[in-house]
Amino acid sequence: MILGMALGSALSASAQQREVRVYRDGNAWVEETTGTLAAGKGFRLQAAQGAVQVRGGSQQNITYTIKKRVNRSSEQAARHDMASFTVTAKKGPDAVYIDADWAQERSGKLNAEFFINVPKETNWVKVETRGGSVGVNGISGKVDAATAGGSITADDIGQSVIANTMGGSIDVGRVGGDAKLETQGGSINIGSVGGWISASTSGGSIQVGTGSRGVTVDSAGGSISVTKCNGELRATTAGGTIDIGDVGGGAHLESMGGGIRLASAKGIVSANTASGGIRLMNLTSGVRAETMAGPIEAEFIAGRGQFTESHLDTTVGDIVVYLPSDLAVTIRAAIDFVNGHTITSEFEGLKKTSEGGQYGPREMYADGKINGGGPILKLHTTNGNIEIRKSKSRK
Repeated sequence: MILGMALGSALSASAQQREVRVYRDGNAWVEETTGTLAAGKGFRLQAAQGAVQVRGGSQQNITYTIKKRVNRSSEQAARHDMASFTVTAKKGPDAVYIDADWAQERSGKLNAEFFINVPKETNWVKVETRGGSVGVNGISGKVDAATAGGSITADDIGQSVIANTMGGSIDVGRVGGDAKLETQGGSINIGSVGGWISASTSGGSIQVGTGSRGVTVDSAGGSISVTKCNGELRATTAGGTIDIGDVGGGAHLESMGGGIRLASAKGIVSANTASGGIRLMNLTSGVRAETMAGPIEAEFIAGRGQFTESHLDTTVGDIVVYLPSDLAVTIRAAIDFVNGHTITSEFEGLKKTSEGGQYGPREMYADGKINGGGPILKLHTTNGNIEIRKSKSRK
């Protein structure tokens, strides 16, 4: 049944084509509104509820389909519910606006869906819904998406993306600019971002493919994985592992309960965990690593003039360090409770000493200069072995 139609041969700045019909779909009644508006530089949608999908394409105008769905036995009761949820679509001076809100008391039986097609060249898209998922794809401009309860997806976005949800996951594919993402209860998955990445979740994991500039990620209760970061990286989690690939700058890694792994970094590295092992490879500068329970493995590839003072410390666990054969460094190594543990080195020049009685705790130390000495490398474990080895793969 067609309720209303406004047709025109051409669209002016304010004119639009619009068609509304109501039909039965299983146990529900659906009011479906389709329309066309002349496009503007931007597009904004605000809805009291409903899932939203915005897609960029080759069309010149904006087309939309809006569905209100009500589970009612009679058409009259369904029409009453649908009439209380009003939707307006209009063309402003520089943008197109769609607003949907309750004119009367909200009906708990009504759900809404918004399907919007805009020109790919749209400069900006802003979507806000108080209940439903949001998806935006194929926009050359920037995107700002928010929902009070639902997931957010964005892909093929030319400029920046801002996404905020109070309860759902965030999935971002390719983004040309910066990405600022926040969820209060879900995971975050990121593909490739051309700018800065800032991602935070209060209850989920974070996965990042490539960050062309700096990356800052924080989780209150999940693991973190970053494949590649071309700039500085900061990753913190209150309860999960941290697995990092190649970092083009420095890295700050912190977990309250999980292991830490780093494939490579070209700047200073800080790695701390309350419980778990730490493995840091291909380090070109200094590092400070600390764990309360777990082994530490670190490989330095820095040559002369690159290495800076470093400190590796574990309460319970072994420490294994790989150093280039030509690295000039001063070693300060210590074991608090030997208990059968020892300090070994493939380099000459270290002097080992031990303290303590035959039946009491014995401490062991190793000090010395390698290749004439240089910045200090401190190695400390309360209960474990310390091994200093020569790097085999590279100098």
